[in-house]
Amino acid sequence: MSVGLEPPFGVRDRGNLAALIEGAPDQVERALAATRALHSPHPGPDLLAVGGLGGSAIAADLAAALYYDRLPRPMVTVRDYHWPPWVSPASLAVLSSYSGETEETLSLYEEAAQRGVPRLALTTGGTLGALCARDGVTYLRLPGGLPPRQALFFSWACLTMVLSKLGWVEEPAPAWHEAVERLRARIHEWGPDCPEPRNAAKRLARELAGRFVLMYAGTERMAPVATRMRNQLNENAKLLGHSAVAPELNHNEIVGWERLGSLRERLVLLILSDREDAPEIGIRLRLTAEYAARQGVPVHTVHEEEGGRLARMASMVQLGDYVSFYLALLNGIDPTPIPSIDEFKRRLAEWRAQHAR
Repeated sequence: MSVGLEPPFGVRDRGNLAALIEGAPDQVERALAATRALHSPHPGPDLLAVGGLGGSAIAADLAAALYYDRLPRPMVTVRDYHWPPWVSPASLAVLSSYSGETEETLSLYEEAAQRGVPRLALTTGGTLGALCARDGVTYLRLPGGLPPRQALFFSWACLTMVLSKLGWVEEPAPAWHEAVERLRARIHEWGPDCPEPRNAAKRLARELAGRFVLMYAGTERMAPVATRMRNQLNENAKLLGHSAVAPELNHNEIVGWERLGSLRERLVLLILSDREDAPEIGIRLRLTAEYAARQGVPVHTVHEEEGGRLARMASMVQLGDYVSFYLALLNGIDPTPIPSIDEFKRRLAEWRAQHAR
């Protein structure tokens, strides 16, 4: 589709990514309905380990960040072929792969079976779905027909429901209902039909256009939001980006700003803040922003003031989705295709085929 906006936002969105971004509230409602009758395969695990890559892994990071100060036991995300040794039969493993074909996640599934770790899965089907059916493992079916990165809200809501079913957190549905209202309101404010003078997402995209975007956030809630924004810049806008968190960045990365040289003209810094940031984190982010500005680098601070914790996090994720979408259009790029990933997978398959002989 053509988004029909003022130039240069008129590039064709052939994959209709704008509509997929607008579908996030519906995903949440479907996920809550799908998990209402869910029973945990483990009544009291010592930890929850989520195995996945990309959007599947970010969903777990966001769920853990949402409840970082409430989880009675660890929740960890594993982006690898193998579990750490402390994932045991006393744990619960959640395997998340949109296609059901992610090789790392399939490896984790089999290894969990070998270790006797109780399992639960999130997938549209594929090999992972078939393995679950074979082994009697419960899996929640993700909505099909999407770029995997755009199933984030379904996975995120499902994982919060899993945590609730474990008795680790309160029932998340009320907070999600508030988040859905906020997401729908922001669609009218940030979506393609809202003209640029009144559209903060379009204006921010234009400020970032042509520059390498660094995203700095505090720990806790905003760190995985920054990671999601970076990933969306990668996949939607086809741009490199970088994210880091305070206070860690103030102990090393800040020194790298001393000798920017020709990079100065290409950088822009995006600060992601939240009203629950600890005072110590807030002052670090402010001083870091001031330092970057003194180096001649444009600085933009974004935050969501309205709503509870989940509504604010969801809104910031949505902002990153829209900004990356508009950056793609500004660069004359259809945001949906990911040819680099497709090419990499093809070459990896060829390498394996050659070395299997």
